[in-house]
This record gives sequence, structure tokens and C-alpha cells, in this order.
Amino acid sequence: MNYKTKNSSNSIENIKNFLSRINENRNIPTICKYVIYFSLFDILGKYTFPNEESHCEKYKNLINHYSSWKYKSYISSLQLECKLTHISKELRALIKAKIDNNPLTYNNFRQKIVPADEVDFTEEKLKEGLSSSQLQLFKKNVNTINQARYDNLFYRLRCFVVHELRLPTPNALNLDENSEVPIYFCFTEILNEGKKVKEIKLGTPEYRLWFSPKLILLILEECIEKTKGKINYDYNDIFKPTPKYWIKRKI
Repeated sequence: MNYKTKNSSNSIENIKNFLSRINENRNIPTICKYVIYFSLFDILGKYTFPNEESHCEKYKNLINHYSSWKYKSYISSLQLECKLTHISKELRALIKAKIDNNPLTYNNFRQKIVPADEVDFTEEKLKEGLSSSQLQLFKKNVNTINQARYDNLFYRLRCFVVHELRLPTPNALNLDENSEVPIYFCFTEILNEGKKVKEIKLGTPEYRLWFSPKLILLILEECIEKTKGKINYDYNDIFKPTPKYWIKRKI
């Protein structure tokens, strides 16, 4: 093992030890767990893809190369619906028809929690029934479609948590922190929980996608294990020293 590999492996071991201490602490608030896990993802991304300038691409590459997360290439039907205006007109109607068959769209679900398996697409499922010309259109629009992929949404959640110290889904912390499956939850129902009749907000039930801290932890732990010993970069090459003059003194 050369110097660089040994240096990086030691740092990965430090990440594991730190994460172990965090998991042993039962008093850490859930929102803080999100911040810690995503911060460790940031460090791991620098090690594994140091030449990738995009933080989003670091995350997606890390998840796709070093995790076996079942849902990483799933496409959120509700997020895809938000992207329809950016998809070619010829393809837009076909995708909209598939989304309209989604039980969430027609509010056929009566339970509060809906596993993502039941409502979202794999790419193969989304392409089912398309002709050869329509598949060519799909290929041209795949970058827009992939913005609704789970690996991309995973990074978007990171940005909410790390930069704003909040979740994009109010009241989500009332959900099961140990869910290993991405879920949609009925935001309206949770918002109204425990309220008196006159305080309940009516309207069309609204669903939100949610990744639990346990799910994020499992992906992180797998990425840590699979990158250990495979990274051949020097710590000093990746994490540039902060110059002592970064705080300027006023004269």
C-alpha cells in the first residue's frame, strides 16, 4: 500500500469511527443526524471523485458506483410531473398518461403512508409501450427526465438540510425514522393530526416524498465500506490548506 492509499484509508477509518460514535449517541436530534450524514457524504465524495467539480455529480457518482441502493435509479412520478413542461410535446402526452395512472395522482390511496415501490417508475417501466421513434425522443429528453431520479433528489434533500437546516417536508420528523424504504406521506393528513375540527385545513390531499435518516445512514455505511482501500489520493491534494489570511483585519 503506497503513501496516498494509506493516507486515504486512514481517513476513511476516521470517518467510520466518528460515525460509530454518532450512532451510539441516542440524544442527537434527527435533523442533526441528517446534517452529519450528509456532511460525511461530502467528505467521501471529495475522496472518491476529487476531479468532479459538481457537488451533485459527486453524490450521484458515489451512490451509483459504491451503493447497491435499490431505488437510486427510480424516477419519482410526482417530480417528473413537475418537469413535463421541459419535455418535448410529442413525448409529454405519453408520459403524462402514465403519470395519470398513478394512484397518488387520482388520490386512490386512503392510507397515510405509501411505499415508493407502488407509485414510481424504473426507466424500463417508463419506456414500456413506446415505439422506436418515441424511444428516440425519450433519449433526447433523458437529462430532463433524470432530474426526477432518486439519486438527484437525494442530493436536493442534502442541500435543504445542510444549507437551510430544515427538511423540505414539514412534519416529516413525525414519521418512522427507521424506514428503509423511501415513502410518500400524505402531508395534509399529518399537518392536521391532533388538531380540532375547526383548525383542520381541508383541500386536495398532498403527498411528499421522504427519505428517513436510517435509509441515508445505510447508504452512507455501504459507500464507506466499498471505498475503503480503493482510494488513491493524498489528503493534502484534496483538502487544500486554508490560508491564515482568510479573515482580513480592518485597519
